Amino acid sequence: MQLLRLFEDEEKRKMMMDKTKRMLEKGMTKGKISLEKGFEKSKEGIRKAWKGYREERARRERERAYEEEYEAEFRYRDGDFHFRMPLSAEEARLYERAKKKLNEVKRFHSDPRVHQQWESKKYLSLHDYFTERIRHYCELRHQDPVALHLTIRYCERQIEYAPVAIRAYRLDPYRCELPQHPGFEMLTSLNEENGEWEEALRLAREARDQGWDGDWDLRVRQLEERVIRP
Repeated sequence: MQLLRLFEDEEKRKMMMDKTKRMLEKGMTKGKISLEKGFEKSKEGIRKAWKGYREERARRERERAYEEEYEAEFRYRDGDFHFRMPLSAEEARLYERAKKKLNEVKRFHSDPRVHQQWESKKYLSLHDYFTERIRHYCELRHQDPVALHLTIRYCERQIEYAPVAIRAYRLDPYRCELPQHPGFEMLTSLNEENGEWEEALRLAREARDQGWDGDWDLRVRQLEERVIRP
């Protein structure tokens, strides 16, 4: 009888130990879940605060970018076509260097075709500068919200300058067709990514009508379907 009681006591003790272990594990699991939830909530709060900071910083940087002081004015005339555009200090210096290079070429070369080629390069110096800025900021736009706004800004600058760039390309006797236009390409794509179909369509039509290289006919058709789709 005593052996049986000991056996029963041992079984009871084991059951109690298992029950206690399960309770402890359950409590630890709840505590872990609670801790994880608290940690996730804390992380979410940090993410929201960081997002708010980045958005505010982007707003301030964007305002500074668009309020940049221009120090010169670019002027172009070709028959009845008159064009003006303000230039930043860096853009003005770049254009002055291109003008200086053209004058040097004229002193050492008598071939009028070479003169035309470098005249073309003078005007395209600004177009190429906008291309470089677009590509630079485009690569950073997912890490830095300011970079996205600067990408858009230089796309718009290059599109504004497009009528001059077209004449410059056609001035070059060694070039037959217009190349792709990074400003139109990028800004159209950005509008497509954000569902701004009407603005993307407007840009695609403008690029197509100006004659820039690319699959603009196809993009116009696709965007027209997007716009009229209910």
